[in-house]
Amino acid sequence: MAKSSTDTPMMRQYLEAKAAHPDAVVLMRMGDFYEAFMGDAEELARHAGVALTCRNKGADDPIAMAGVPHHSLHTYLPRLLAAGKRVAIMDQLEDPKTAKGLVKRGLTRVITAGTLIDESALDTVAANHLVALTAITLVDGKALGVAALDTSTGHFTVEAANDAQHLALILARLAPAELLLPEDLRRREDTPARLAELCAPVPVPPLAGIAAYAWKPADARRWLAERLGVATLDGFGISADDDHLAAAAAAALRYADHAANPGGTGKALGHVRRIRRLHHDDHLVIDATCRRNLELLRNSRDQGPQGSLLATINRTKSAAGARLLAEWLARPLTTIPAISARHDAVAFLVADDRRRDEVRAALAQVYDLERLLARIATGRCHGRDLVHLATTVQAAASVATALGADGAAPELLRLAYEHLHPAAELVRDLSRTLVDDPPLTISEGGLMRDGVDADLDRLRAIRRDADAWLAQYQAREAAACGLKQIKVGYNRVFGYYIELSRARGDQVPPHFVRKQTLVGAERYITPELKEFEDQALGADERINALELAHFTRLRDRAEQALDEIQACAHALALIDVLAALADVARRLGWCRPVVDDSLALDLRESRHPVVEDVLGRGRFVANDCRLDASDVRCPMSDVESGTSDIGHRTSDPASRLAVITGPNMAGKSTYIRQVALAVILAQAGSFVPAASARIGVVDRVFTRVGAGDELARGQSTFMVEMAETAAILNHATRRSLVVLDEVGRGTSTYDGVSLAWAITEHLHDRIGCRALFATHYHELVDLAVDRPGIRNLTVSVAEQDETVVFLHRIVDGAATRSYGIHVARLAGVPEPVIRRAREVLATLEQLNVDLTERERPAARNAESPTVQLTLFSPTEHPLMKRLREQELDGLSPRQAQDLLYNLQQQARRG
Repeated sequence: MAKSSTDTPMMRQYLEAKAAHPDAVVLMRMGDFYEAFMGDAEELARHAGVALTCRNKGADDPIAMAGVPHHSLHTYLPRLLAAGKRVAIMDQLEDPKTAKGLVKRGLTRVITAGTLIDESALDTVAANHLVALTAITLVDGKALGVAALDTSTGHFTVEAANDAQHLALILARLAPAELLLPEDLRRREDTPARLAELCAPVPVPPLAGIAAYAWKPADARRWLAERLGVATLDGFGISADDDHLAAAAAAALRYADHAANPGGTGKALGHVRRIRRLHHDDHLVIDATCRRNLELLRNSRDQGPQGSLLATINRTKSAAGARLLAEWLARPLTTIPAISARHDAVAFLVADDRRRDEVRAALAQVYDLERLLARIATGRCHGRDLVHLATTVQAAASVATALGADGAAPELLRLAYEHLHPAAELVRDLSRTLVDDPPLTISEGGLMRDGVDADLDRLRAIRRDADAWLAQYQAREAAACGLKQIKVGYNRVFGYYIELSRARGDQVPPHFVRKQTLVGAERYITPELKEFEDQALGADERINALELAHFTRLRDRAEQALDEIQACAHALALIDVLAALADVARRLGWCRPVVDDSLALDLRESRHPVVEDVLGRGRFVANDCRLDASDVRCPMSDVESGTSDIGHRTSDPASRLAVITGPNMAGKSTYIRQVALAVILAQAGSFVPAASARIGVVDRVFTRVGAGDELARGQSTFMVEMAETAAILNHATRRSLVVLDEVGRGTSTYDGVSLAWAITEHLHDRIGCRALFATHYHELVDLAVDRPGIRNLTVSVAEQDETVVFLHRIVDGAATRSYGIHVARLAGVPEPVIRRAREVLATLEQLNVDLTERERPAARNAESPTVQLTLFSPTEHPLMKRLREQELDGLSPRQAQDLLYNLQQQARRG
């Protein structure tokens, strides 16, 4: 019976690993390649773009095969992960040179989208979260547990979600790379639909080798405490009542630990050592819609970073600093002392150009220490990582020198300064031992400096002087034996040899021992040459072993100092962000905002940071904004604000809601966005693009700006618009900031105006929050007539003949025209269309179809008549025609009265 191609020792190794992880692409190390077979080979070829070949091609059952070079694995991993694949890595667990028979192999890690550690496969400026949930809906009124673990940095947080809407906010902020659910919940038929409502990713199944995620609270607490080396979880903010938090944290960490060490042959995630508890009330809430509309972290065009607020103000020098800045923008603060602490630190650095520049110059030498430590803790670092560790810690000392041990420095900087001198002896050892530019492999030598180890130096001398010794030996033997044709050579099979032609066979000296016979020559060995061979051929192996031993010692020392180096990494990221924000403020002329517990929002000469960056400083038209949601008149005084007027006279009543009308392309949308961005920047700890600013703490920023169809969820543009508006009306508080742009435009004019009118009334009358409403519904300006809390603003326009210039200046008042036809002309709409549009506009203006002249929506009777007017020519109403044609002279008084009643009834019916 013929033997199957899969029935070989090597293939049995592979198939055992595949059976343990059937849902993963298994890559097995074979020499210098990672190989995949059968279905996995097809997946690798399809997604990684490598050639698909065949093993045992001539056999009855050939095996599909594909591979990638082991040193290029990081290039292909992102492609597999992007295709939704898990990748199980099967490494050689012994040196093939010393293996007796089949090389021992085993699973060393399972790589998933949420457990990546390799820096080259990650976005350097974004966190990579593995998220675990205890539920997706409230059960018996209990809060949901949410745990988020970034294995690449060791950041580990837990927080509670009080309802589905709160959970959606958390998931939008975390943007999970992978989502874990209890297995019974993951398998429920209604789970996908519920997750779609939360805009959450599809949950992943449990990893092979660990039980499905379904923790009992006591088991979760016990496992988590043991894993983190603590007696109780109270120190992490997880109390006895927080079983949901413990369960979520245990699930996330156990999954990640097992992925890092599935076979128990390597290291778990030693850099994950603590949990941080997050509290909802400490931070300004920004939902996914607001984050997208304001383009905080990514632009709305292609979801790339270019054109976002983060990209515009990101002047950090390190990857960790960039990630921390993104976190600050995504979760601004609401606690005034914490906000002030950041502002104090930024102001300190703004005021001292030399200190700030020196700090930033030192920070430029910093590597991604957080992710570097993750590789050290998991045993996956190389020599270059340790060199970068030493370089970064030395740079931290330079940062400390530049910062100075100044007792006058703000507390945030003083606390960071205390962590800038970690592991000094380790750094000296690393610098003394490792070469400046070591190779990426750790088993092939080239890591250590000369003079580190005497044995290492001796072996290197043997290897370095081998060619010279052989030349001297050949000359010496030729002279001693009188054989000028003698040749000393080497091959991998027979080692070193002396070769003589057969014609000289009778002249071979007695100490030559035959080693190999060729067609026309004989090869020999001598005792002296054999001794050299033993030393030379063993030198490389012993050199590599000695260097690996030194490397392992250094890596272990670095791991022992992990806590203090992690503290240094966090301090460097913090200083980096503060110095970057100071640099932005200093160079762009931003001001320190006053953030207090009022309900005011006063901005003088505010600008949109992203638009100004595109246009160039000095070309953006700055504007003022003043809102106040308090019940009393509390304008910012001249002395406090440094201004005499922020948009209107200080004697005017404070308005909490501004209705902004004006032409298309005049800057309404930019204006309302820049106000929202100023609030977010201020509460994140940054200075703001304005001449002066006072901001009463905002608990949540809402935006309703633009919309598109969500066909996958069965929602039209108008439905999306109304859903977003409903979220605002249902969740906004008096402390919120609401930014609305063109609400109601997705439906008929009357419906749109009516909705916009009612929404504005609700925001003003019921919620009482600070709000900006940009609209083309000019009817809304009438709301300010009997509501002093509403103020009308418009955008200045200069018009002469048919030339229109938008001045982009926000002023008091209401617009009378939208200049839509002018904008259409600028956009290149054909001239015949423009002419016809003007004719239609003239007809409408002649008909005077202005809602305010008929009836304000607030008072409109549902039974009142409606008249459908044509856009193309005036149409006589049937009632008018009947009246015109009616012969009145022949009517009796009774008939005239009946006619009048009849006409009235027809008018009421429409």
